[in-house]
Amino acid sequence: MAIVFITVSGEAQKAFANALHEKTGGGVSLVIVQKPKRLSLWSRLMRFYAVTGWRNFLKECWYGILLRFSSQTRRALGYFHEHSGAMHRGPQFLPPVREVESINSDETYALLKDCSPSLLILWGGAVLKPHILKTAPRAINLHMGFAPHYRGAIANQFAVLRGDHSRIGATIHYAEEKVDAGKILAVISADASRPPRELFRDLNDRAHARYLEIAEGLFRGEDLPATAQDISRGELFRLRDWNRETRYKLGKKMLQWERLNRSK
Repeated sequence: MAIVFITVSGEAQKAFANALHEKTGGGVSLVIVQKPKRLSLWSRLMRFYAVTGWRNFLKECWYGILLRFSSQTRRALGYFHEHSGAMHRGPQFLPPVREVESINSDETYALLKDCSPSLLILWGGAVLKPHILKTAPRAINLHMGFAPHYRGAIANQFAVLRGDHSRIGATIHYAEEKVDAGKILAVISADASRPPRELFRDLNDRAHARYLEIAEGLFRGEDLPATAQDISRGELFRLRDWNRETRYKLGKKMLQWERLNRSK
């Protein structure tokens, strides 16, 4: 049985790949990493305008300036990605690794057809197109959100914005064509009694560890129970919702949450 791990660049993802490779006795045949996109200033401005339009352009510029000069707010936004580094396994990937411009490219498809994986492990990046998903009989995904209530990108961020702390979490599910809609293998709930920075560090650590357990179990042929989702119970959030105004307001809400915990 061969595993292909499809992900984005990051220390947590590297540590996960190395830990999985070790636990499966070298079962990770390939790690496919989507390169970060580097756009010119002009391209970034055109994309910015395409998203905001004239009506919101100046407002978004204003919130962009506020973010730039508010290091505390930017720091609070970083809490969502914190982890303890407990799975750290050295500076390099242990399994073979290939960087691609897009995980939906012809290059990725050719790599997968050549590997003929039995299991795809997904973490971050764009939504896979159906023909990419179909290169393996099974694919699982780590979604940092409480499914089915919060699906898509920036799910936990919107749970915080709404003050819905009981639905901050992570979901491990089978991947299918609909975003974050496949059968659920596990839901990891955040410990809402913790202050925000500790909450997300703990949640991320537990989610990564549980994802490792499930991936290893599927590799070894375990029959793991999975529950179908009722996606009508939740919402799908997209990256276009992640504008500068939303980021600034979320950062301020995180700082307020942090202050309230200090005063207890």
